This record gives sequence, C-alpha cells and structure tokens, in this order.
Amino acid sequence: MSYNNPYSQAPQAEAGYGYSQPYDQQVSAVRLVSHPVSPTANAPWQPQEQHEMQPYGQQDQYNNHAPAANALSQGDFLSRVSAIRTEIQSLGVSVQNIETLHQRALTSNDGNAQRQLDDLVAQTQLKNTAIRGQISQLKGDAERTTDGSFGLKKRQYEIINNEFKAAIQKFIQEEQQYKERYRDQIARQYRIINPDASEDEVRQAAETDWGNEGIFQTALRTNRSGQASAVLGNVRAQHNDMEKIKRTLEELVDLFQGLETQLALQEPIVENVSQMAEQTKQDLVNANTQIDKGIDSARRRRKLKWWCLFVVILIVIAIALGVGLGVALTKNAGQKATNTGP
Repeated sequence: MSYNNPYSQAPQAEAGYGYSQPYDQQVSAVRLVSHPVSPTANAPWQPQEQHEMQPYGQQDQYNNHAPAANALSQGDFLSRVSAIRTEIQSLGVSVQNIETLHQRALTSNDGNAQRQLDDLVAQTQLKNTAIRGQISQLKGDAERTTDGSFGLKKRQYEIINNEFKAAIQKFIQEEQQYKERYRDQIARQYRIINPDASEDEVRQAAETDWGNEGIFQTALRTNRSGQASAVLGNVRAQHNDMEKIKRTLEELVDLFQGLETQLALQEPIVENVSQMAEQTKQDLVNANTQIDKGIDSARRRRKLKWWCLFVVILIVIAIALGVGLGVALTKNAGQKATNTGP
C-alpha cells in the first residue's frame, strides 16, 4: 500500500509509508483539528488516538479561500499563532511515537507494528500539510498589515515558522536514523547468506538498490540453505519499506526547503511594508507639524485682528477727542468775543 506525495502536484507521485489514498486528494478534502496532546510523549502510538477530519468547505478559521481584504486584529493573529503552536507540539509527540514504532518494526516479525507505523506516518504527513497551510495564511495576513501591529506579526510569523522547521528537522533526523538502522539490518542478513563476505561486499550489499537482488542472488549460488532463501525473501519484502522511507525523507526535505523559501520570499515584502509604514508615520508627523503651524498662524492672525481693532478704536477716540476739543475751543472763543463786544 502506498500514498501520494502531499507536496507534489503530480497525481501519480507516490509518497512515504503505505497509505490507502493519495495525498493530493486528501489534503484538498480534509483539515486536521488537533485534540489535547497526550502527556505520555514516549508511549507507543495507539490506533485509537485519532484526529478529527472536517471538510475544508466548512471551515471558518483556516480556509484555503482567497484572503480577506482586511488584516486580522493583533489579538486574532496571536490566537492563530497559539493554535498552530499546539499543532506543532502535537507533531512532536507524533514523531516520538514514530520513533518507538520504528524500533518495534525493526525487531518484530509480525506486520502489526509496520501497519501502525504506516498509518501514523501518513497522518503525520497530513498534519504537516495542514500546519504549513496555516502558517502560509499567517504570512499572507502579515503582508496585508500596514498598521502598528505589523512588527509584532512579522516577529510572531518568523518564530512559529522556525518552530515548525525545527519539528520537521527532527522528523527528518529520525527518518534518516531509521534508514541507517534498516541498512545495518540488511548488512546483517547478507552476512547470513555469505559469512565470508568482506567489509566492502557487505557495505555494497547494504547500499545497493533493494529492487535489484543481483548481489544476493550471487551469494545464493554458494549458499543453497533454506535459511539463505528465507533471508532473500525478507530482502524482497523490505524493498518496499526502504522505498517508503526514501520517499518520506524526500517529502520532508521538500517541505523543509519550502519553509526556507517561504521565509526568504517574504523579506522583500516585509521591507516594502515596513517602508510604507515608516513613510506613513513620517507623513503623519509632517501633517501634525503643518497643522501646528496653521494653528499658530491662526492665533497670530486673531491677535493681529484684535490689535488692529484696538488701534482703530484708539484712532477713533483720538479723532473724537480732537473734534470735541476743537468744538469746545471754538465755542469758548465765540463766547469771549461776545462778552467783550460794545
């Protein structure tokens, strides 16, 4: 059983551990909603530990529709960051459970551990896809923000993106270690077929294409025992498992590189928005300066008007006094002339 690459656009591209449906169909149809994280981080994964799936079309928070024209408020943005951080913590628990199932799959002869491992890896890859989409929405919202919350959103986006990258890096390291342990197991099985093999022959057997059994067939020519034939049968069975590990690693590396690119592509946009915010701030400062100047000018004009009115009043008073004084003097002069007459 196999499932398709959730990060590939090709419908026929195969993905990691066995899963019954293609990723490109699942991811477009469902979204992951996390349940509380189990405190027993190192406990083996149990089949009943599930994540609820909901149709994308019924989402009201993390839809894949076109972004709204308005940016989120600072509070709503921080709430989404907190929800994504919870998902990343759940991802870390899943990786720990995968590590436990890896050990069981290497030491167990039944297929139950491998089936549980296949299912858990498939669900974890779906979770990776959901988290990546939610972080992309945070990025888009930060790019639409032009007010004072832009700096906080930028920092929170970078922090949560780096936390997700760290979780993916840990997943990659676990898969690489599992791949090496699987190779060591192949080498031990080859020594069973060919006990006299040199170190170079064992290394070549461990690193060869597991779909090409030529090196094992050559060893079987000198070892016809039933044990050797059984070992070759195990090699055939393990070929598909190794291909799953390889594809899972490729998907995780692609995801990690995508997160690096996503962060790098945002920087010019961030700088542009930052410059716009700074320019807006400077424009506001200039506008306030002009308003202050206008207010001062208006005050000076009002004072000037009052001074002008005061001067006019003084002039009117002076004229009135001059006219009154002239009339009084003229009247007094006339009275004196009348009194001194014959």
